[in-house]
Amino acid sequence: MSATKPNRLSSRFRITRVYMLTGAGFLGVCWFFMILAAESLSRGRWIDSYLLAAVHLFVIGYAMVVVHGAMLQIVPVAFQGRLYSIRLGYAQYALIVLGAVALPLGFLVHMWRITAVGGLLLILSTGFLLWNLGQTLRTLKKKAEALLIAAAFPFFFINVLLGVAMSLGRFPAGGNTLPLHMMSGIVGWFTTLIILISPRLMSFFVSSRYKGLRKSGPGILVLAGMAAVLAGEALEAGAGSAASEGISAAGWILYLVGYAWVLVDLYRHFRHRRRREVEWVLKWILGGLYGGWPVMAAWAIASSSSLQENWAASGLLLSLFGFLQWNISAYMAKILPFLRWMGRYGHHAAKDPSEQAPALHEMMPRKMTIAALTGSAAAAVLLALGTGLGRGALTVSGAAMGTAAWALYGLALTIMYRR
Repeated sequence: MSATKPNRLSSRFRITRVYMLTGAGFLGVCWFFMILAAESLSRGRWIDSYLLAAVHLFVIGYAMVVVHGAMLQIVPVAFQGRLYSIRLGYAQYALIVLGAVALPLGFLVHMWRITAVGGLLLILSTGFLLWNLGQTLRTLKKKAEALLIAAAFPFFFINVLLGVAMSLGRFPAGGNTLPLHMMSGIVGWFTTLIILISPRLMSFFVSSRYKGLRKSGPGILVLAGMAAVLAGEALEAGAGSAASEGISAAGWILYLVGYAWVLVDLYRHFRHRRRREVEWVLKWILGGLYGGWPVMAAWAIASSSSLQENWAASGLLLSLFGFLQWNISAYMAKILPFLRWMGRYGHHAAKDPSEQAPALHEMMPRKMTIAALTGSAAAAVLLALGTGLGRGALTVSGAAMGTAAWALYGLALTIMYRR
């Protein structure tokens, strides 16, 4: 029995590492295609095959793969339970990787049915995830908080179903199908999920005398706001009335108010923390969360019908490569060293000085990681400006800088694994 328990512990930490490192690999391929698509971005050619491949490699290959893997670790740990099945997690992994390959491949070879198959694989993979987490939910002590996070999943299914429909030549919401697809996926699913889960993670990472961080009010506002934004977009496709614009505007206000509420609670949580020292990576996670609010506000303005299409695309790129990449990479810089340390040394190493295990906070190289995060944010700004202004030099520079930042981040991960 004693020989089996460490192996099970190591397997539990290994599965999320597999997801996250795979996502980091997909991110590198994404930036390669962004270099190829940079000129098309500046010229407003939104259906360029390289651009479509790059965006979906980021959203599915990087963001979704990392987030799905993180949920297999975060849900049982942060909400106090145990993961139902590691094997089911690997089956889900195989499906999501196949989907992440099929989607850009379909765009590159101009065979949209392959893209549709990729979307169906993502639905099946997410079904596996929900079943695994649903069974895990039975063991959790914090069920209500976990269920609030699960409320973001309908936005994901809206996103994928609209994507599959478009790849088959069908547009359920007419000309608004593509905006609905992007909004439900990037803001409705990924951004909302980060906003909902960050308070729970920060309460897990940092002990504080402030007890209001995990209240459900902000999350409910964010979910209701995004539902209203999508409803307004859908109604505009049907009737095109001023009422639909009002619903979308009210939805954005609710969303941004709920997001701001989370940020205020995070400030109060850290202000009243029990230990004054704060791990450096947590400051960068907070920086990404606080920086995301103006990015979301900018996209809300840019996506309005009164502005040109290139500025709406600019807001999309800033949200993807600025907000999402920063936050996911910062969380990886916190989680991956812990997974590596625990998988290699286990709980007993902290109690036994003779183990000579490296200090956990020393594993991820600080300056290199900070440079990579800053470089990716600068790349996002250059891409956004180049797209909005129609300047090819800016988009090419942004794609090159993003690739360099990814390489630097990969080097930081390699050093962490060797320590």
